[in-house]
Amino acid sequence: MRTHARSTQSRSTSSRSAHGGRHELGQNFLRSRTIINTIASLARSTSGPIMEIGPGDGAVTAELYRLGRPLTLVELDETRLDHLEDTFPRAEVRHDDILTTRLDRPVIVGNLPFHLTTPILRRLLRAERWQQAILLTQWEVARKRAGVGGSTMMTAQWSPWFDFRLSRRVPADAFTPKPSVDGGILAIDRCSTGRIPLKDRADYHRFVHSVFTSRGRGMKGILTKMSITDQRSLQSTMDRNDVRGDTLPKDLTPEQWAGLYTELSTGSDRAHTAHQPKSAQQKKNSQKGNTRRNNKGSKTSPIAEAAAEKPVITGEMPIIGAEQATEKLQASIPGAEARGKSHDKGHLQAERGFMNQHQKPQKPQPRWNLPRR
Repeated sequence: MRTHARSTQSRSTSSRSAHGGRHELGQNFLRSRTIINTIASLARSTSGPIMEIGPGDGAVTAELYRLGRPLTLVELDETRLDHLEDTFPRAEVRHDDILTTRLDRPVIVGNLPFHLTTPILRRLLRAERWQQAILLTQWEVARKRAGVGGSTMMTAQWSPWFDFRLSRRVPADAFTPKPSVDGGILAIDRCSTGRIPLKDRADYHRFVHSVFTSRGRGMKGILTKMSITDQRSLQSTMDRNDVRGDTLPKDLTPEQWAGLYTELSTGSDRAHTAHQPKSAQQKKNSQKGNTRRNNKGSKTSPIAEAAAEKPVITGEMPIIGAEQATEKLQASIPGAEARGKSHDKGHLQAERGFMNQHQKPQKPQPRWNLPRR
C-alpha cells in the first residue's frame, strides 16, 4: 500500500537510520513467542482498525496482520520501510514519528521506546479518536500507570476517562538486544462515559496536581490547607466518599477522586457564592440600574482559585521590612507642610526630642527591664 508522504523522500541505502542508531531509536525487538501471543490475544479481543507503533522487523505485526483487519504501521526508521511494505502488502505504512503522526485508529498497539514512554503516553491520552491501547513499556512505568502499589499523579489525572490495567510482566530476556530492565504490558481502555465531564478536565487536572503537591498529613490535612470549603462540609464529603483523614493521595481510587472533586467543586461553589461579600465595584454596579453585564468570563471555580493561591518560587528572596522602610522615607517631615510651619517652643522641642512635661531629652526605651544590681 502507498506509504505516508514522508516516505516519498529518498531512502538511505545504509543500515543506519538518519535519526540515529539502535540506542537513539530505542530499538529492543521482541523475540519471546509467549509475549507475542499475549499481545495478539489482547488485540483479538478488540474491534476495528489497528495502528502499530514502531513495528520494527514485524514480529508482532505478523500476528496482527493475520487478524485480517485494516492495519497501519508507523515506523520512523526508514531502513525498515521496504521490508514492511514487501512483507505486509495490505497494510498502510507511514514513515512518521509517533509524537507527530495522527492517532486516528480505534486500537493502538506498540512496543514503546523505554526512554520515550512518558511523552508518548501523554500525547496518546490527549488524542480523542482511539478507544483501546495495548502498550509494551518499562515495567515500573506499566506498574505505576496501572496503580499497583499506589497511583501516580498522571494516572489520577486521567482516571476519570481511562481504565489502566496491568496484563503481565515481560522479562528482559524476551528482547533482543537485552535491555537493562524488564518490561510490562499495559492495557488502556477509554471509558464510554467519563466520571467527570470532559469540559472540566483542565480544572480537575489542577485539583489533582494541587493535592499531590500540597503539604499536609493525609487527605484531610491537605484539603484543609487548600481552603476549598469549611471543615464540616469537608468532613461530610470525605465520609460520603469513604475517604479517611489519613489516606494518602496515591491510595485513592478513581471513584474517590471523582467523588471528591464533584462534591467539592459544586458544594463549595454554592457556599462561595452565598457567603462572598459584595465588592465595592459590585455595589457600584448594582446602583447603576438594571443594565445587563456579561460577567461569565470572570467566574472562577473555587478549586481553581485554591490551586492558584499556591506561592510561585521565582528565585528572588523578599526583603523583610522593605515596605515599612519605604513608607518611612515617603512620610512627611513634621513642620514641612505649608500650614505646619509653626515655630513655637513646644513644636521645636518636639522636633529636637524633648518631652514637654519634663523638659528632658527623650531616651530610648529598653527592650526588656533588667534587674538592678
